[in-house]
Amino acid sequence: MINYKTMKYRLLAFVFVPLFVNAQQMQTFTLTACYDSAVNNYPNLHQIDLNRAINELKKKNIKTTYYPKLSLNGQASYQSDVTKVPTLVNIPGFSIPELEKDWYKINLDIEQMIYDGGLTSNRKKIEDADLRISDQKILVEIYQLKERVNNLFFSIVYLNKSRDILNILIKNLDLRLADANKAYQNGMLLQSDLDAINVEISSGQQKIIEFDSDIEGLLASLNEICGLDIKSPYQLKLTDIQIADYNFINNRPEYQLLSLQQEKVNSLKSLSTVKRMPVFVAFGQMGYGRPGYDMLKNEFDDYYMVGLRLRWSIWDWGRVMREKQVFDIQNSIINSQKATFEQALRADMRKKVSDINKYHKLIEADEKIVKLQENVLKTAASQMDNGTITTGNYLIEVNKKLRSDLNLEAHKLQLIYSKILYLTSIGKNQ
Repeated sequence: MINYKTMKYRLLAFVFVPLFVNAQQMQTFTLTACYDSAVNNYPNLHQIDLNRAINELKKKNIKTTYYPKLSLNGQASYQSDVTKVPTLVNIPGFSIPELEKDWYKINLDIEQMIYDGGLTSNRKKIEDADLRISDQKILVEIYQLKERVNNLFFSIVYLNKSRDILNILIKNLDLRLADANKAYQNGMLLQSDLDAINVEISSGQQKIIEFDSDIEGLLASLNEICGLDIKSPYQLKLTDIQIADYNFINNRPEYQLLSLQQEKVNSLKSLSTVKRMPVFVAFGQMGYGRPGYDMLKNEFDDYYMVGLRLRWSIWDWGRVMREKQVFDIQNSIINSQKATFEQALRADMRKKVSDINKYHKLIEADEKIVKLQENVLKTAASQMDNGTITTGNYLIEVNKKLRSDLNLEAHKLQLIYSKILYLTSIGKNQ
């Protein structure tokens, strides 16, 4: 008869020691390392640099408001009549020439902004607000990316742990089958008893095939997202998570995006105000043509003019006031969206904290069940060897032990996963 305890340790060494040695030779990846790789491998991350380039170009264009503006204008025309000075008295030897009907002029106009009431500075603030919003949208996408990494990472770890436990069961059944074959040859067991054990082994091997296929597919997805070359699930290193307290905080990128959108609304409201401010512009004109500024001089001449121009919208029929009212309403809408988001987040946090406490309690219960089921299985193995119970009864206890082991490992992973989800949900990295 094979000693159950000796057999158990031999199986553990057979299954886990080679895996441990191989894991030592392979590079390991924590969840945080996968996060970092996924972010660095995210194609849209490059958009942050592009957003900044666009922002710089737009602000340079806005800055040109204070640069001198030069324009060259030319005109040639023919008109049916011209201004004439009536001859009131005929004076011998004196006559007033009549203007030509074909006129020509070419002007160089220059305009220099002196004061625009703060319009330029406010337009720059809006462009900076747009930049922060664009960048924050990328951070929202990265948050969603981390959620996908969470799902893939923990699915692989859970399936791999389940596969390891199932491998131990199959090795256990292989040893029991060898022992049962001897009992069959001695006439102590029936062929149906051997078949029952073989069926369990085949079912376990079939499940191993499913695990292998699922793990392979999940690893391929994780590698694609992270830009890594993880060849084995044993390269994934899962560490426990410690949470100091569960005080509510909100660092979610979606919430911060709403705040940035609110800042832009306030900047647009300020821009509406400065639209009503007076604008002072210096201007000048140099030209050459016929006639010049002296309309009575019927020949080509050069001319120039300098001056200061004022533009001030004194009355706009309430347009700016209504624009401000629109921005106030938009601000109120964003406030309600922020309140709704925070309410949902608080409710979600309460559920996640409850899940964490639940898994702590389940693990305590699982450890007791595993220990008790281990004792039951020892007894069942001895009873089957002695022929006091059937192989079917023994296999029932084997499956119970398997389920208890799987439940314990599943709840341990779910506890860590719940902590990760809690930290991710409040926008905090582990």
